[in-house]
Amino acid sequence: MKKTFALILVVLMALTGVTALAEWPERAIELIVPANPGGDTDANARALAAALNEEMGWNVIVTNMSGGSGAVAFEDCLSNPDDGYRFVFYHSGACITEMLGMYEEFKVLDDFKLAGMPFLDYSNAFVINTANTKFSDLETMVAYMKDHPGEVTFATETGSFTHLHCVAFEQAAGVEFAIVDAGTAAQKTTELLGNRLDVIGTQAGLVKDYYETGEFKCLGVLADERLEGAPEIPTLKEQGYDVVFSKFFYLAAPNAVDDSVIEAMNAGLAKVVDNAGLNEYAVKQWVNVSSMTPEETETYYGEQYDLYAGYLADYIE
Repeated sequence: MKKTFALILVVLMALTGVTALAEWPERAIELIVPANPGGDTDANARALAAALNEEMGWNVIVTNMSGGSGAVAFEDCLSNPDDGYRFVFYHSGACITEMLGMYEEFKVLDDFKLAGMPFLDYSNAFVINTANTKFSDLETMVAYMKDHPGEVTFATETGSFTHLHCVAFEQAAGVEFAIVDAGTAAQKTTELLGNRLDVIGTQAGLVKDYYETGEFKCLGVLADERLEGAPEIPTLKEQGYDVVFSKFFYLAAPNAVDDSVIEAMNAGLAKVVDNAGLNEYAVKQWVNVSSMTPEETETYYGEQYDLYAGYLADYIE
């Protein structure tokens, strides 16, 4: 009798667990953004949260947790997965940070499940202040750099996605920047507004307002073709430098999270692809809304990781 009761109890517990997962989410979902407010990662996360709320009826909140180029957020989520109610919302910069040895406690593909990739951003650009008196376009910048090696400052965040762009362009053009760790996208923009730095690597859509007022100029975008929303901005490729990257954004949850939660989140991401508000936001910011399965997301991440490693071979221990 005791054995029968115990068996029934185990079955009931299992069924209760299945039911709980099937009803996910029953409360607020947290998107942890490893950046301060004001940058593209934060803006994309908030746009996605609003779309998931509208399309799925989910209460999605965004928490900013900067530090360690993503390390603080990933480690916090890893130590407290909260039964699948916490996801890190980050971008391709994690690949570079990891391969440079800055993630000591985890590896993204080993310790996390990727639930999907809601954004692909092809608007990565090199931007200057129009008050810059050293050069006015990519051609004159390269000429200046060859005459003044190591003098042109390039603002990035060490181990970030724009750090990779800087290194890739140096290799393609045979020039050398003075790399400055200027912090987040918002901080870099502030420094450029003050004309205290020569060039920043950022997303063109993120500084669109300054571009339209004439305060900033985009020297070129790191894409295969010109942006649909800004056809007047040339690509680096058409100017003779085959430097092409897409900045991809994904949701990651610790391996402890049940696969059914990952699939449920992915279903939500697939649903919001057609959300009017999200697509309006994407057009305004010059980014693309995308949809990938968890498997496709992890494959894409791995392929990009290998691509970046080729450029950063001299930096990898």
